[in-house]
Amino acid sequence: MAQPTENEAGHIAAIIFTNNEHIRNTLWHRLGPAIETELSTPTSPLKADQIATNPTPVLKITFATSHNPLTLQTCTRIAHSPPLKTLETDLAIQLTLLPAMLLRRLPAHPGLAVFDMDSTLIQQEVIDELARAVGKYDRVSAITDAAMRGEAPYTDFEASLRARVALLKGVPNSIWDQLKAETITFTPGGTELVRVLKASGWRTAVLSGGFMPLATSVKETLGLDYAFANQLVSDETSGTLTGELVPGAPIVHAERKRELLKQLAAENDIPIERTLAVGDGSNDLLMMHTAGLGVAFNAKPKVQAAAPARLNGASLLSVVYMLGYTGQQVAEVLNSAA
Repeated sequence: MAQPTENEAGHIAAIIFTNNEHIRNTLWHRLGPAIETELSTPTSPLKADQIATNPTPVLKITFATSHNPLTLQTCTRIAHSPPLKTLETDLAIQLTLLPAMLLRRLPAHPGLAVFDMDSTLIQQEVIDELARAVGKYDRVSAITDAAMRGEAPYTDFEASLRARVALLKGVPNSIWDQLKAETITFTPGGTELVRVLKASGWRTAVLSGGFMPLATSVKETLGLDYAFANQLVSDETSGTLTGELVPGAPIVHAERKRELLKQLAAENDIPIERTLAVGDGSNDLLMMHTAGLGVAFNAKPKVQAAAPARLNGASLLSVVYMLGYTGQQVAEVLNSAA
């Protein structure tokens, strides 16, 4: 490979999640040529570091290129190219490409992080758990799964939501306390991820296609700044849900999540380039593509293929390494907060 410019604006950082501690040299020699092919410009490796070991080993390899300026959109396009996808498969790695300047600045210039709730911050699909209370789990779950995969006729989130909510008629209002006490579990690493972000000055929010009683609980438990979700009508006389959404209340669908991301960023004077969106469903894709960094976490295959970046793993904390943090920085925050 020819020597590229040393201008940092043309540097690209590869964040690699791998359980193979001996793979660094292979990546050093194979990743650069693949990037060079996609950029059609000289590329050479500059530096390789292991930035974390827990919960998953994470490598960062920085490459110099002659492509200036190197944008986030360009990095995303390269990461989704066939040569890079083949490399991921061959080496059993998870790869994210980002402009090196952006990655360097994010920890020092906090932004806005927004999260989906169901199967992202928590491990359940709440509407499924509500349906169990009235013996309609199978019917509701089938709609939920199809909607999360973006399959017709449930590509219209509002239609699928209303269809599922209608099946919840008669669920007692006490179900919220029951779910919080007996059912809802937080995704491992989520508490620590929020703690690190908050310690660095990030604003945080849950944007959920679920329901406000639990979104509010998640906000309070994790210490998030904002919570937005759908609102259900409750019959005060019977103390049960009516199977309806509150009239006039905004439905938190894909478009609403994107608008909330932009709104919260503007309210906090945060450039959209310094925003993070994490989710697992098709209704999270718009906010993922709008955010500076959008991450599909343990998502359905169709969502992973369409998302700007993906991360499959046991711990949500791993997302923080995609923002340029090191294991040492994370440990310092968590130890000081312990």
